[in-house]
Amino acid sequence: MGCMSSKDQGPSQKASSSNKGNKYKAAESAADGKSHQKNNDVTQNFSQVYKVERLLGTGAEGNAWLVRDVNSDKLWALKLLKLPLPARFVQSVFREIRLQSELGEGHHNIITPEEVVLTSHYLGLVMEYAPGGSMTQYITDKFRDCGGVGLLMPEDEARYFFKQMVNAVDYCHRHQVVHRDLKLDNTLLSGHNPPYIKLCDFGFARNWDGTGEQSNMTTVIGTPDYMSPQLTAAKTGEAGKVFYDGTKADVWAMGVLLCVILIGKFPFEGDNVSSMGVTDPMKKVWVQQHRNKWDENSMLQSQLKYLSPNARDLLDKMFDLDEKNRISIQGIMEHPWYQTPMRRHFEDALGTLKQEQDEVEEKLAKGAYRSAERDAAIDNLIKLSASGDFKSKAAEPIHKGTIVPVWTRLSLRTVQPEYPLFNRDSLRACLAVQQRAHGSITAHAGSTPMDPTVNTKEDAEQEGRDV
Repeated sequence: MGCMSSKDQGPSQKASSSNKGNKYKAAESAADGKSHQKNNDVTQNFSQVYKVERLLGTGAEGNAWLVRDVNSDKLWALKLLKLPLPARFVQSVFREIRLQSELGEGHHNIITPEEVVLTSHYLGLVMEYAPGGSMTQYITDKFRDCGGVGLLMPEDEARYFFKQMVNAVDYCHRHQVVHRDLKLDNTLLSGHNPPYIKLCDFGFARNWDGTGEQSNMTTVIGTPDYMSPQLTAAKTGEAGKVFYDGTKADVWAMGVLLCVILIGKFPFEGDNVSSMGVTDPMKKVWVQQHRNKWDENSMLQSQLKYLSPNARDLLDKMFDLDEKNRISIQGIMEHPWYQTPMRRHFEDALGTLKQEQDEVEEKLAKGAYRSAERDAAIDNLIKLSASGDFKSKAAEPIHKGTIVPVWTRLSLRTVQPEYPLFNRDSLRACLAVQQRAHGSITAHAGSTPMDPTVNTKEDAEQEGRDV
């Protein structure tokens, strides 16, 4: 479903490498400068629970908005999907919400989803808001400041961010989840000084169950500049069906991220590929990966001389073409560059972050996990939002001045004393009553919201309902 933050409107991933710094220039807002104008459709759908502040960004699946909780005054990011959901999106949306809910609550460096909100016209995912913008914008500012000369930032500053990235990805892997789309755009920043990173967008993520299953993934997805040779080979037709290790694909992508935050350039870009008549972006990356080692790329030479030997050695190991020999997460953590001390400013910040992380883990250890109930509720809700029950409703126009009631709010927190379950039959009954009585939604400001259609499992069993 993508992710967006306060300072990022979706920077371009590809640009001519002859124009210094173009790769990091933020693209103009897809809203054509109207990001501060409130969308009446969104405002009317969620006004009972959230005040829409402004547009954060746009994506292929929907828009992201900055919203304020009308009760707590807290800011959140709200991602919207127009209903009814296409059937082909159901499983991917369910998987993304489930995985990010499971991981985000347990790690400070992963964006935490708060709840799913359902109206007759939209499915909204409410998530933690990252006020510091994206790493893309952070790199853009650094590139502008240094003028493309020397390192983009000191190595200990890069190490500060990279350690957080490694810890977050290691947490995912230990919970048998691979991200498969690690990149600058999907790395958000908190409002701390120095900022914490926040991984987001688990739309391409996948979990595995059996031993070794992470080495037998076949779906070729990702962003070309960050994709490992196994993925680019399969995507360009240079190889047949490819089985790859998702954890090692994440390691490769982290190597690309580390290279960019250090020197401001992607390791496998260059005009020498264009001169060979290669125009396809994926093919360009594949050719560059196999023509030379990353540090032999002519486009990088002016910056490489500023890198320490340990930094180059770590990148060498992360960019091993053979994924079986590519360094592991544990190997990265044990590498001399990773272990090198940082300035007090960064060491103290990581120390504070570790204390906060320890508190989170202690809370989770003491809490009652309700992930099975949560997952069942999410699955039920998403499947219904893609059903015929919503097709006619979602097609109806929302008249000016109409306040659309929220059908249900489903908390995504894993640790709860009792998990509220979504009730399909209750919501269907509400829809049927609305259709018979009015033919359209006509609730107005000040009216009582409809039955939230959230019941505990015990209530549902007592009433004999199917949940």
